[in-house]
Amino acid sequence: MKYPKLFETGKIGKLTIRNRGVMAPMHTSLVDDGTCAPGDRMVRYYAERARGGVGLIINEAVGIDDVYSNIGCHNFYMTKETQVSGAERLTEAVHRYDGKIFAQLHHGGATANPALLEHGIVGPSAVPAGPGRPVPRELTTEEIHEIVGKFIDAAVRCRKAGYDGVELHGAHGYLLAEMFSPHYNHRTDEYGGTFENRMRMIREIIEGIRRSCGPAFPISVRISGDEMTPELENMMDLEYGLRIGKYLEGLGIDCINISNGSAVNGNANCDPYSYQPGWKKHVAKAFHDTLSIPVIATNTVKDPAFAEQLLKEGVCDFVGLGRSLFADPDFMNKARDGRDDEIRRCIGCMYCRERVIWKDLPVQCAVNPRIGCEYIYDRPLKNGGGRPVAVIGAGPAGMEAAKILADRGFAVTVYEKEDQVGGWMNLADKARFKEIITPFTRTMKRELELRNVTLKLGVPATPELVEQEVHPEAVFLASGAVWTVPPIPGVEKPIVCTPEDILRKRVVPEESAVVIGTGITGLEVVEKLLDDGVSVTVADMLEEAGRGVYPVILNDLMGRIREGGLSGKKPSFLLGHRLLEVLDDGVRLEDMETGAETVVRADRVVLSLGSHPAEGLQAAYEKVFDRVIPVGSAEKDGRIGDATKAGFIKGWSYDD
Repeated sequence: MKYPKLFETGKIGKLTIRNRGVMAPMHTSLVDDGTCAPGDRMVRYYAERARGGVGLIINEAVGIDDVYSNIGCHNFYMTKETQVSGAERLTEAVHRYDGKIFAQLHHGGATANPALLEHGIVGPSAVPAGPGRPVPRELTTEEIHEIVGKFIDAAVRCRKAGYDGVELHGAHGYLLAEMFSPHYNHRTDEYGGTFENRMRMIREIIEGIRRSCGPAFPISVRISGDEMTPELENMMDLEYGLRIGKYLEGLGIDCINISNGSAVNGNANCDPYSYQPGWKKHVAKAFHDTLSIPVIATNTVKDPAFAEQLLKEGVCDFVGLGRSLFADPDFMNKARDGRDDEIRRCIGCMYCRERVIWKDLPVQCAVNPRIGCEYIYDRPLKNGGGRPVAVIGAGPAGMEAAKILADRGFAVTVYEKEDQVGGWMNLADKARFKEIITPFTRTMKRELELRNVTLKLGVPATPELVEQEVHPEAVFLASGAVWTVPPIPGVEKPIVCTPEDILRKRVVPEESAVVIGTGITGLEVVEKLLDDGVSVTVADMLEEAGRGVYPVILNDLMGRIREGGLSGKKPSFLLGHRLLEVLDDGVRLEDMETGAETVVRADRVVLSLGSHPAEGLQAAYEKVFDRVIPVGSAEKDGRIGDATKAGFIKGWSYDD
């Protein structure tokens, strides 16, 4: 066994867990909208993770109050008896694969969205979840009693539905966390004023669940060990978190689940790619060293070796696996079998959270195009019969299409003009902290090797060559895109370069550069130039830099840019400015509001204005082949998630 600690059995109360891997609760928006209970989509999603070998699943937040609480448009509730049967389908699906499952019971408090609630939002006191957020109405004492009863009733329904235990969500600024908090809880009744009074609500919930569900029914509590929000007064720190942990242990809970962050600092809970694995492990270790009950903790775990290390170091008793199981539901089985090189690792791009939190849509994952659609894409149709197909391009779209086609039994040949696979991922991984993409590229290549896909690297494909060598019945055109160059005077001058030139260090400005365009790639180029000590001017027609970029990623990146990167040279921004002309030594810009013109001198001009499919390529292949299928950026410019999804769907649906 490569990872003996990770695959030790463990105990939570009297419940035996087959290993030390725990799926952390993550909102998916996969619930059946008609019933607010699990339907086919959600059941299959969780079943895949149980089938993949994780020991315990703590499913996403289960609302106990559908009057004053929500976490979006697609909520899982256990407020009615009619929702029990749907939940039972979920628990049976997990138990089928010998997994265990807890329901996480949740009330949003002041974090709820008043636009989705008829009666507005409530909290322990009239304190907003964060600056600029809506002010909740203070709960009455009687209403707190009612909510305590709702938690208990939901736990009873969960036990009836076959859950192995429940978790009380007391983290991330939700209602129970607000009750704990001196910042949010200013009450003067029995639920405020002293530490014991602030803990009274959760104590009454725990005691009620024990009475109603029995002493052997496991209870976990999730808390933020450290809210890591020092900018607000009286937010909880590690010392206060440990005090809560010791109090809860004294109440007889069976385990504690340590997260971090608050309603203001979500990055401490779900961190973007710049945060390194284990950056917050000191918090979990403090609880592990202080308490006797088992500690579950997330720590940005992306591979099993690091999970094993956390257990050996005594950081926690169970390793919380969050987005790792979005990226690869078979994470645990592959780790058990020593197939680490086949694990698709999370790249921290926040594509999942962007979908669920920002857009209120069902979860998707940039590296796992099947997530949330497992109930549609069950098992690939095995009708290839060795028939030859060709894939032009070994970027994420091409490799995903090749993998699926090979799984279906087609004889797949992939042509790639570069001497390595990856396509534009070999550019995306050059920005600071983006090396996290490189393992995904290696894994995709390994997947093709295991499926005996023929890889022709360093071979610029032409329709005639492909026909001569492969005689394919279909060609999947996954050749990527080309940089967009606008028809502006001077763009042909030697001073002009692309983001690729900068990120690959083909071009290194001596002292200064102008970057035109503030999409995610443009901003990554800006950071790269600043890190190298270049003076940078950033221009864009839009009034805001990074419009359309998920705010968590944008704020993280812009925070480093505003400080001048590693060099400390702070950039100049000319937003709301249009590029009129490229000069021999700079650019001429126009203020789009006033019409005033500005000349900016620079060694280099970087045009980061997006990309588009290469013109004429598809038509050239269609002259030779009857079936030419554009995939990914060869059809429409997009991101890694768009590319893998396109490759997956085109490979799956071809000739089915």
